[in-house]
Amino acid sequence: MSQKNLKLIIEYDGSDFLGWQIQKSGRTVQGELESALKRIFNTKIITLIGSGRTDSGVHAKAQPAHVKIDTEMPLDKIQNAINGNIGSDVWVTKCEFVDLEFHARFDAIEREYKYFITNTYSPINRKKQWYLPQKIDLDLLKKCVEKIIGTHDFTRFCKSNSEVKNKICTIKHAEWSFKDGSGVFTICANRYLQHMVRYLVGTMIEVALKRYKIEQFVSLVNNEKNNLMVSRAPANGLFLWRVSYD
Repeated sequence: MSQKNLKLIIEYDGSDFLGWQIQKSGRTVQGELESALKRIFNTKIITLIGSGRTDSGVHAKAQPAHVKIDTEMPLDKIQNAINGNIGSDVWVTKCEFVDLEFHARFDAIEREYKYFITNTYSPINRKKQWYLPQKIDLDLLKKCVEKIIGTHDFTRFCKSNSEVKNKICTIKHAEWSFKDGSGVFTICANRYLQHMVRYLVGTMIEVALKRYKIEQFVSLVNNEKNNLMVSRAPANGLFLWRVSYD
């Protein structure tokens, strides 16, 4: 058998996962899928590499990942076997063999996230959107978005103990859209820092609630030295939506 590089597209409800990456204890998306792959291919060593590491409670509409395996099994049987060995809150929507050099994380050129908010509480959707009953200023949200487009040092919008040295990210597109009391924040960037989207959303909402001025938000985007604090939105409203490779 020859080695092949298997690319998966994975959809999951992150509510009951401790994120993508395997932890010492607790259920993770990577761990669930690797356990299934080990059973299917009868091996003790499997390394599944995702395009990014979603946090605990964060969802994915289309998370790409790759794994190198020795197999002659047809793709449809692989996909069916994986889906038959994982929980109902995660699903492989597509399988394909790709070039051996393909890397789900390092070859990605753009990632799109969406964050959902609503002013109407729903028990059914409570784990998929941030419930905000307060009146928010939509014009202020749009002004905030204008300030984050482009290349910036997002040091103020990442986890404080992050070991990543390079905090420069380029946001190619960002917008808020609203309909019938529900809102969606869409953002596309070349890379993200840990918790970055949630910090951006949370702090923009602070501006829209008029707790922060737009000038204060700009000072955070510009990484100016001050005592301002960013606000982190809950994980449940965030989805990894799309990853592009070319």
